[in-house]
Amino acid sequence: MIVYFLKSATCLALLLAFYHFILEKEKMHTFNRFYLLGSVLFSFLAPLYIIYNDVAPIIVEASQQVSKVAFTEFTPTEVTTEKSINYTQIYIGIYLLISSILLLRFSRNLFKIINKIRKNTKVTYQKARLVLVSDKILPHTFWNFIFINKIDYENQKIEQELFTHELTHVTQKHSLDVLILEVIQILFWINPFIIILKKAMQLNHEFIADERVIYQHKNPLQYQHLLLNKAVWKNEYYLASNLNYSLTKKRLLMMTTKSSQTKIWIKKLAVIPLLAGFIFLFAERVEAQENIKEEPIETNLEEVSNESKKLSESEIYQEYFHSKGLFMFKDKNGKQISKKYNELTKEEKARLVPPPPLKSKKKVPTQKLIEDLKDNSKYAIWIDGKVVKNDVLNNYQVSDFSSHFVSFIYKNVRSKRFPQEHQAHLETTKYFENQNEKRVKDFEEYLKKQEKQVVIETSYKQDQIRDDEVRAIIDEIGEKYAINSYDKLNKLYEIERTKKPHFIESSTERQKELNDLFSDLGSIYFELSKENKKKSKRPIHPHDPYLRLMKNNKVFYKLRNELTKEDELLIPPPPPAPNASKEQILKAEKAYSDWKKRTKNDIPPPPPTVNTLEHIKEMEKKGAKFYFEGKEIDSKTAFNLFKKDKTLSLESKSKNNSIYEVWISEKGKDTTKKEESIKYYLDHKRISKKKMELIPANKIESVDVKKDKNGAGSVYITSKKQ
Repeated sequence: MIVYFLKSATCLALLLAFYHFILEKEKMHTFNRFYLLGSVLFSFLAPLYIIYNDVAPIIVEASQQVSKVAFTEFTPTEVTTEKSINYTQIYIGIYLLISSILLLRFSRNLFKIINKIRKNTKVTYQKARLVLVSDKILPHTFWNFIFINKIDYENQKIEQELFTHELTHVTQKHSLDVLILEVIQILFWINPFIIILKKAMQLNHEFIADERVIYQHKNPLQYQHLLLNKAVWKNEYYLASNLNYSLTKKRLLMMTTKSSQTKIWIKKLAVIPLLAGFIFLFAERVEAQENIKEEPIETNLEEVSNESKKLSESEIYQEYFHSKGLFMFKDKNGKQISKKYNELTKEEKARLVPPPPLKSKKKVPTQKLIEDLKDNSKYAIWIDGKVVKNDVLNNYQVSDFSSHFVSFIYKNVRSKRFPQEHQAHLETTKYFENQNEKRVKDFEEYLKKQEKQVVIETSYKQDQIRDDEVRAIIDEIGEKYAINSYDKLNKLYEIERTKKPHFIESSTERQKELNDLFSDLGSIYFELSKENKKKSKRPIHPHDPYLRLMKNNKVFYKLRNELTKEDELLIPPPPPAPNASKEQILKAEKAYSDWKKRTKNDIPPPPPTVNTLEHIKEMEKKGAKFYFEGKEIDSKTAFNLFKKDKTLSLESKSKNNSIYEVWISEKGKDTTKKEESIKYYLDHKRISKKKMELIPANKIESVDVKKDKNGAGSVYITSKKQ
């Protein structure tokens, strides 16, 4: 990060130098404005660009030092190092503190201007708003507000050239440039050249405004005298564009400068190679080495499985041990290149130091060694990876330890906290056994992942997209309907569900058959979508293509795509929406009354929707208690909740017609229940309660129950490995 800031600052400094010596002297102020803004963005992006340098692939013999590094990465002994002061956090804290101070200063200045606008009289003038202030100040601009002295304005003492100057600041949106640079300075104050850039930008704004005045009024000499007369005035607004700028001399010289169009175009075009050169200069360079790989050979699952069986257990363990290691080599030019274990050749793998055994052997310390370790002037002690005082050994016996390791520490690597010549690491029997079990378990998980990876790599050839549970459901349905494909099953269901007579008019057996088929298909869809193995079509319920209609109090069904205009008149109108007005409720009631006359149905209308906000007021008068997501709130909070979100659910309850409760929750939730449904997991896979109850007790290794604060529980079941 420090290198990035240095590169960014250097890049911005060179861009500003080019501007100062080359671009600033010419009358191309609009181009210069965007050059300065682009310089900031370019200085941030150029160091992030990456240039890849190709390096020829060279195989060099691995050094003995590399294998030692890989060995320490997987050593079974946990070593606790001295906790030093985290200077990074201190630097970040200081950086943020200074940024906060700059932000407060910026906010204060901005508030000062806004407060001045709010308190004083404002007059519309062309595309700007004049703010008439009582202070004796020069006209100056912020956004589309021009601050001028009220008395001078009323007595018409303000020259027209000054109005033109300030209107240019307004129309050109110069305040936006200033605000952008202010925010950048707050975030990247560590770059000192941003301040120089901001001053250059403000001066360029004055050049643009001066050029506009001279073009419009065509009297540069009079305008120069006007600037000299006003130069002694002061402006109290930090963010505003104003005439009283300290570099008035530069502005006067710029007015008399004559520029050649050819010269201007040459300087503009010179920016292109400049930026290209800076990208090459400040970009990050990465050496990329080409890896020569053999063409992949198509194999089936059996060939891959047989190939993996050819590896011995020691070879597999060595591959696992070194899989996370990075091996460094030096080419003939002395440049370092790195390789992962799977990129090494067989000869390079053979040169590596063999990994330590998967299970460490016991190494019980002697009584003499324990007594020597009690001397805190010679030994620093770690027990089970934690630093302890030497006299703690008085609480242990020799038989309590199963491993020990003592090392000599050279003088140049000793610290103030651990000045001793030796460090000793002891492991208790329990810790030693746990570490051995952990290493074995990690290795077993690695083997399982490797097997799973082989299946994934070859499954696309064998179309193995369904897991055992889904396949079992398909097989079970397949036996019933004599089919063996999910697609065929889906087509069969489409035929069965649309077969006449309709589902409602079918026999009970037929309805049960379709419901079972729909339920089984739903299970398959859920499992496939959960595993994201195949985009399957969601089954449609047997009711779906038909619409329930009524006429003369008789119910009948028709296909949606076969509805006539007369049938559409039989569809009942929707009830009024929640929180509907009285007019809307009356309109809905009239529509329902017309529907009854039209269809000759004697069904009472649905109950009118209660206005939620009025209901809350009524319950407040009755002294009701209000709850949101199970927590008690007051009536005012409940009222505001429904004002912001009208999709919330509300349920009122009463006890003995005297104590009232109002429960509010998100749609679909029931917060009046203290306990949610329990979730069951078998070997980290979600199962139903019914399936959980069918698991034999002799096949369960462990059961872990976890309960959340809201009452929801989860049961994790681990089955015994066969």
